[in-house]
Amino acid sequence: MVSGETLDVLFAGDGTEVFDLPYVFRPKHLRRSLTAALGAAAVALAVVPAAEAACTATPTTKAFAAFGDNADYSLAPAGAFESGATGWSLNGSSVGNGNESAKVHGKADAKSLAINATGKAVSPAFCVGIQHPSFRFFARRTSGTWGVLNVKLRYKGADGVTNETTVGSVTAADTTWHPTASIALSSVLGLWNGDQSASVQLVLDPEDSGGAWAVDDVYIDPYIRA
Repeated sequence: MVSGETLDVLFAGDGTEVFDLPYVFRPKHLRRSLTAALGAAAVALAVVPAAEAACTATPTTKAFAAFGDNADYSLAPAGAFESGATGWSLNGSSVGNGNESAKVHGKADAKSLAINATGKAVSPAFCVGIQHPSFRFFARRTSGTWGVLNVKLRYKGADGVTNETTVGSVTAADTTWHPTASIALSSVLGLWNGDQSASVQLVLDPEDSGGAWAVDDVYIDPYIRA
């Protein structure tokens, strides 16, 4: 792995196709995703009353400093997979041997999450406020030649209805470990008040015929930006 190599993000409206990087992070079906995100934002404004307390602070580390990102991050629930995948809902997925090569969570770490091409992995629910703008993780394609890993957010609105919003897709030109770029979190949910919060799950869903993936060290960015 080359230090600093990450998955790039192409935002809606960019219109640029990238071919010379080992990984590309790009929204799937840009116009439809933008429309869905705007609709989701309108719903999410009512996810939690403004009077509810914001999320409890969690321990942080500069997990991606070696890749030029000095922001503080908190590990997602069971996000290192060293003790299994407690709280995760796994379909066609399992924890196995093989850690991401940078070992940002711990030098002795030796596990990661394997997701079959037709599988899906859903994280435990965790609290998101405006102080959680994004998240990152490590990923690598383990089979197939054009594998796509779709990344989604699942949350419940004030009406109790479960919503699911695609925030992008990860593609790979090789099968080595790379950190993703920052993926939008609170902004996608439409949170704007410091007292608002939402209970969110991450959904990792490969395209069925594209290939299998491995995922490791899922981190949430709780850094408050001015």
